[in-house]
Amino acid sequence: MAKDGKHVIHAGGIFANPQLHREGAAAADTKPGTVGFFDTTTQKFTASVDGNEDAILYVANYDYLRCKTVDDTIKAGDWVVAMHPTDGVFFNVPAAAGTYKKGQPLSIVNGQVKAKAADTSTRCYVEEDHSYTIATAGDLLRVVIK
Repeated sequence: MAKDGKHVIHAGGIFANPQLHREGAAAADTKPGTVGFFDTTTQKFTASVDGNEDAILYVANYDYLRCKTVDDTIKAGDWVVAMHPTDGVFFNVPAAAGTYKKGQPLSIVNGQVKAKAADTSTRCYVEEDHSYTIATAGDLLRVVIK
């Protein structure tokens, strides 16, 4: 069971049915919820460095078909089923350590979300019901895509 009690990556919201997906191999070991893109050269899922890559961003899902959970790492070369985040969709994604408040703007660093700095792009917002502390970087935080 996830340390923070979260068991899913796609957490709801307004979404197309079916949700858009893309599949491919992982370029490196990847935790479910990682925000990334499929590299145009290798076609492998790669964690986003800062959310500003000239590519469509996706969120890596856990692999329930192989009995893997949000706590299991997708190994480099293993298959990733990634979801296309659209406006109004909630995801549980890995976050940098810190305290977050509902509605707080977030940016991306190395596939995780973090508090938005002045020189970064807003990619999503905190969607937790209250102030939420991430003690260990990589724990899941509920966000809504802008």
